[in-house]
Amino acid sequence: MNQELINFFSTLSENSLNIRKKALEYGRDYLGGEWKSLTENDVDVVQMTGGQSNLLYLVTSSPGKISYESTPSCFLIRLHCQQENQVFTDTVVFSIMSERQLGPKLYGFFPGGRLEQFLPSITLDNDTVSIPEVAKKIGANLPKLHAIEVPIPKKPKAILMIREFLEECRSTGNNVFKLVSGSVQFNDSEIPKEVTIDKLEEEVTKFEKMCSIFDETVVFSHNDLWSANILQLNETKDIVFIDFEYSSYNWRSFDLSMHLSECAFDYRVPFPPGVHVNQIYFENHPNIRIFCEAYIDSLYKMKKENPNQKYPLTDNREKEISRLIQECKFFLPLVNMLWATWSIKNLWAGKQDDVDLTVAASNRLSVFFHFKSQSERIYNELKNE
Repeated sequence: MNQELINFFSTLSENSLNIRKKALEYGRDYLGGEWKSLTENDVDVVQMTGGQSNLLYLVTSSPGKISYESTPSCFLIRLHCQQENQVFTDTVVFSIMSERQLGPKLYGFFPGGRLEQFLPSITLDNDTVSIPEVAKKIGANLPKLHAIEVPIPKKPKAILMIREFLEECRSTGNNVFKLVSGSVQFNDSEIPKEVTIDKLEEEVTKFEKMCSIFDETVVFSHNDLWSANILQLNETKDIVFIDFEYSSYNWRSFDLSMHLSECAFDYRVPFPPGVHVNQIYFENHPNIRIFCEAYIDSLYKMKKENPNQKYPLTDNREKEISRLIQECKFFLPLVNMLWATWSIKNLWAGKQDDVDLTVAASNRLSVFFHFKSQSERIYNELKNE
């Protein structure tokens, strides 16, 4: 993370000229061509997003100044705000996706950030990802991502990530988290009123033992595939995944369950707690079968084209789909434990968020404790297969 660069770009509103000069410098150095003949008065810089992971700025040239046939007329500046190991993984993955034409082109990288292609597109939201046709496209695209070989450790990382978050919780000196009433409402005596960090560690250890039966399904995973990390291109309507800072190898259905679970959380709420939760996506997800069918059918197609596909498929399509649905339901509690511990560690560290982190963690823990018995049943059904 280059804090000096982040601070510099954060002054865009009062320091526009100098930031346009810096953006033009990037254009000249990394794109060349007609960018070399422009002045700072020929470019515009607009902040697209800002948060704990990335700051994103769109740089555009004045109309008519660049012929797109020779040089891109616009580009994105992405400034990294996350830890160095996350930046490394994100950069490696982005490079591979760019090379395979599965995402935006990489124009160049520099200390603290990179330049990348701007794709005219819409960012999906909870409404669009819930459209069956879109859910089918997302499900069909995921096997292409999962098939990528990335030079990072091949062990599933979900449990490790949770334990890292728990250690960060401990480092704050706090130990007890008290759940509050939130958007998730289950009439369930298994949901505690408070939990200690040791209790959460104990729950994770129990869950980890069950996960081992899915070790044949470990693939490269996105791990944060909520709606805002999915683009739909304006021209072709193709689906593109972005923002890989949490990516790693994981069980395939941890990644699938992550997306399916995130369909429940709508962050377009302009008042506290900043999120609305639709529980139907936990209890009886309307698109889970469509999504899993698309995933399995895409795998069959890929296996036909490449018989050395990473993990085996039987000839029984219906059995494969049913198994995948069970896998997705199994990982639902673990997905929510991950983001519960993420919320608690940020809350106790005093970090700000658009969502009330106490409510966010309470929502996630409620999902974990309510559905962990479902995971235990699925584990007992599948462990002898």
